[in-house]
Amino acid sequence: MEWQFTDDPELYADAVLPLLLADPVRNTVGLTVLDAIRHGQRWGPAPFILGWLDDSGRTVGAASITPPFGILLTRVPLAAVAALVAGLRRLDAPVPTANGDRATVERFAAEWGTGAEVTVEHRLFVLGTLLPPEPAPTGRARMAGPQELDLLRRWVSDFQAEVEADAPAPPAEMIRYRLERGLFWLWLDGDGEPVSLAGRTVTVGGVSRVGPVYTPPTQRGHGYAAAVTAQCSQHALDTDADQVILFTDLANPTSNGIYQRLGYRPVEDRVVVRLG
Repeated sequence: MEWQFTDDPELYADAVLPLLLADPVRNTVGLTVLDAIRHGQRWGPAPFILGWLDDSGRTVGAASITPPFGILLTRVPLAAVAALVAGLRRLDAPVPTANGDRATVERFAAEWGTGAEVTVEHRLFVLGTLLPPEPAPTGRARMAGPQELDLLRRWVSDFQAEVEADAPAPPAEMIRYRLERGLFWLWLDGDGEPVSLAGRTVTVGGVSRVGPVYTPPTQRGHGYAAAVTAQCSQHALDTDADQVILFTDLANPTSNGIYQRLGYRPVEDRVVVRLG
């Protein structure tokens, strides 16, 4: 088995899509990152490092670096981690962080050998039967429109600062891309003012991932986040998704409880570490 690397999204897609689409729930981040870069999305000027593990013509592993982000360990056999690290060292690849399932990230950090600090722990959930909150809070849901672009940019940045402060801010192009496809929902209070946000990714392999979900601190405690998340989830099911998923921050028991009451069920845990 040998790791292959490219900076060409189409070459990478040809190699890894059959592997990733075999389990689109667990491979959700890798699939949506691939979709974004195939549509021209970039987060910085440095070239991509897109790797796949070839086993006699069959792809059995996939990992990617889209600078300035670190490495996304989408699907990496534990026995192949050392070879992946060796390949990245030969490329002099910048790897500030590692993101993936806990066992793979821990093995990668040990092989990388510069120390590691956990920055966030996630839990992946998949929606069973959607259970909208009863009673619903005052107000209503509405799909975000072009006039809300500045609000979305501000709230998405605020969300990012809360959940993973040292991660790069999401680019405006990514927010605009989702907005134009009707993937952001707002909850409006009784006066018609936006008080909460839920977005989702494009659907890939029949799966759409809800996130971000954000309510400004002054508006929390009214049930707005649960209501707008339910609407965003229902919209995904009504349009193009067979399954709806989301990640929660394990350090936030409130959100974990909210999503489970909406009908989301845990699948597996993930971790992000900062490498020394």
